Amino acid sequence: MREVVPRPFLPPRVDPRAFCGPAYPWPRVCDLRDDGREVTACYVVHGKNRRETKAGKPFLEFVLGDASGSVAAMMWDDAERCDRLVAADDVVGVRARVGTYREKLQLTISFIEPLEVSDDDLAMFLPASPRDRGQMCRELDALIATVTDPPLRTLLARCVGGKTPLGRTFRIHPAAKRNHHAYLGGLLEHSLSVAKAADRMCAHYREQGAALDRDLLVAAALLHDIGKVKELAARRTFSYTDEGQLLGHILLGLQMVTREAESIPGFRPDQLLHLQHLVASHQGKLEWASPKIPMTLEAIILHAADELDAKMNSGMAMVSALEPGAWTGFDRHLERALYRPPEPLADAPPPAVLEPVSPQAFVKDVMLDMFRG
Repeated sequence: MREVVPRPFLPPRVDPRAFCGPAYPWPRVCDLRDDGREVTACYVVHGKNRRETKAGKPFLEFVLGDASGSVAAMMWDDAERCDRLVAADDVVGVRARVGTYREKLQLTISFIEPLEVSDDDLAMFLPASPRDRGQMCRELDALIATVTDPPLRTLLARCVGGKTPLGRTFRIHPAAKRNHHAYLGGLLEHSLSVAKAADRMCAHYREQGAALDRDLLVAAALLHDIGKVKELAARRTFSYTDEGQLLGHILLGLQMVTREAESIPGFRPDQLLHLQHLVASHQGKLEWASPKIPMTLEAIILHAADELDAKMNSGMAMVSALEPGAWTGFDRHLERALYRPPEPLADAPPPAVLEPVSPQAFVKDVMLDMFRG
């Protein structure tokens, strides 16, 4: 257990813009250069370690970061006071000189101060979805409006709608600490993608004759990871809460969905049971911490859409950094390496157009060839 260090009395914290003043906008980590200049900037404390020199003088080692990366930092003076002042996961304002140590960038801090950060500023310090969050919110609202079942639509409005505290949290939360969609807005991006994929699969298999409850499937796809708003904390870094460690997002999601659904007039018990099963089984396998395996057609589709979207998100990020014709390294999450095929030449001839072959011609010209000497 991490030791809790008492902090001295402090005046109210200022926000990053007030700290930087004329230095706003401050340099992001990716913009730092080894030029010996002094910078005034704001970063997240990803790590802090107190050490001593050979002469016994204390100093502090930090790992500071923002949405663009991380950098090592050292504080040689005033370490006793600053050790009590600053904790891991704090957002801090620093005044520091940029240099290098062992051919890596390093900041030498002369002043450090913890800051107060609003939700609107989190994207400065944490990675965020590459998709525009406003556009995703509009897509989510439009998808909720297509759910014709009134109790289900009410449930969605309460859980993921933009007018409730839970819905607003859902729309900015990460979907994971690592692996897939591990960034601000990731839960919204992932849930929306899974719901759209499940909706299209539902339409396809309805054409094949499957009796599927489209409204329930779409609602479950949007709600399947709702427990992650309690499993993960997304204040300054992504970390697991006590609830998340002890229960996990599936049990937390079941509690949340059940509590809301039971307070909605007209929500049928059999409909709620099916929805609970969809949430409980979406991870698909018992060895993947799924309480149940999918046991309805809707549950099979939801699991397939969820697994595909998680793997595609990881795979797309890996492949996007490759040159055509190159391989990634082995990825433990995907349990494979990925290859990016060469892109077709711009002046390549168009593919040949195949003429349809009649059954009679197929028998005469193809099948009979199989029996010739």
